[in-house]
Amino acid sequence: MRSDVSRKGDKMIVKTLKALGWVTGFALIGLGVGRIFFPSETMPGAGEMSATMDSETRAAGALLIAMGAGYLWAVRQTEIPVAAVRFLAASMGLLALTRVVSIVAVGMPDPVFAAAAGVEFAAAALTWWYSCLGARRR
Repeated sequence: MRSDVSRKGDKMIVKTLKALGWVTGFALIGLGVGRIFFPSETMPGAGEMSATMDSETRAAGALLIAMGAGYLWAVRQTEIPVAAVRFLAASMGLLALTRVVSIVAVGMPDPVFAAAAGVEFAAAALTWWYSCLGARRR
């Protein structure tokens, strides 16, 4: 039997993680929209882009919007959809991992993108933790 204090603590953790999920979802959607409509302006140091880079950047914007919508859908559910949330966590982790691969392959990017990798790894870890809280309740 769990104490009331422990249950209140879990509720506060879930509430905090849901709030972070809202922030993550809206941030991803905002960045995605920016990438679609202003591709070079959303990437420090990008300069002029080739048609190929422009196309890839705008396509990545659509994926960011989809991922953001997934976060917003997940945090609106009364029951934590464990599989869906873990998929989002794995997707966010993969996004961060691709930045590490790029660093190894071609060197350090603009500091904004190095910081983004840290934020993405943290978001992946917190999202995974959130899914574990839901699984523990069942």
